[in-house]
Amino acid sequence: MRDQAADHTTASGLELLDVTDEPTGPVTAVLADAGSVAAHAVPRVPGAVLLIIVPEGPVTPELWNLALEHGARAVLQLPSQSSALLSHLAQAARPLTRALMLGVVGGCGGAGASSLAARLARAAQTHGDVLMVDADPLGGGLDLLVEAPEASGIGWQDVATVDASDGEALRQALPVVDGVRLLVAGAGPGPDGPLLQRALQAVEAGGGTVVVDLAPSLVPAASPLLDQLLVVVPCTDHAVRAAARRLREWSLPAGQAAVAIRRRGDLTPSEVASDLQLPPAMSFRDSPAGAVPLLDVRRRGADRACRQFLADLLPEAEEPHRGGQRR
Repeated sequence: MRDQAADHTTASGLELLDVTDEPTGPVTAVLADAGSVAAHAVPRVPGAVLLIIVPEGPVTPELWNLALEHGARAVLQLPSQSSALLSHLAQAARPLTRALMLGVVGGCGGAGASSLAARLARAAQTHGDVLMVDADPLGGGLDLLVEAPEASGIGWQDVATVDASDGEALRQALPVVDGVRLLVAGAGPGPDGPLLQRALQAVEAGGGTVVVDLAPSLVPAASPLLDQLLVVVPCTDHAVRAAARRLREWSLPAGQAAVAIRRRGDLTPSEVASDLQLPPAMSFRDSPAGAVPLLDVRRRGADRACRQFLADLLPEAEEPHRGGQRR
């Protein structure tokens, strides 16, 4: 298998290294066999795509599940899928403008994650194109939250067969509200884990910022593709306890999560961050009653916190995001 992998990487203009080798430049792709995946011995390389290569024969459900768990771009059988491997490697070899991928999730029920996601998307317009993704299997109704008018464009029900090569076409087909593209469920169901991963893989190469409003159940599926996950937590003991339980269940990579603290409750922001052992990304008070996220942006509260968060995350505040590393 290694000889075949070496032939393909050379043909794509790349160099094949073993895990013990010291790379001399950026690593754009990781090739792993089934044994390495099963042993959880696959290195996590920020910004690199993971391709699993296996001999001819049936791919077991266990391997498919492991591939999903590791965030693999594809499972490819050699030699029959040599052309597909070459295509993936050629794409990895090309310098791409990668989107900043930000997830937002409630640490408890009613935390206000969707509202914060919409405000974060509006604030991100300073840094380039913005896509907001409603990632709720039941259909989260993000379009209703931002009072999006009924418009032509596709939604989750139309993208069941999306793959990594469809990013630009997907972006262009989405409805736009006040300059922000929306991938929402509309009246239908939202995505499951595999569909969400495929969609995020498709849009990450388009540059700008992608804000993903996540249901808690889809955090593990989205995590391999996120630069950062903001966990929205009000300042109450109940909210902190609920968030701690969810964080234990998600088992996120070190450094990926930060807490967005909603200053409603008896605890202080520093107590919330300390209890959860997460760095504070921002803290904010509730917006005025009647304010519509995305369409009605104020200069205080969560809107100001989102602008400051992005200014700190992207010091080149006047430049669009040109790629980044996942933590």
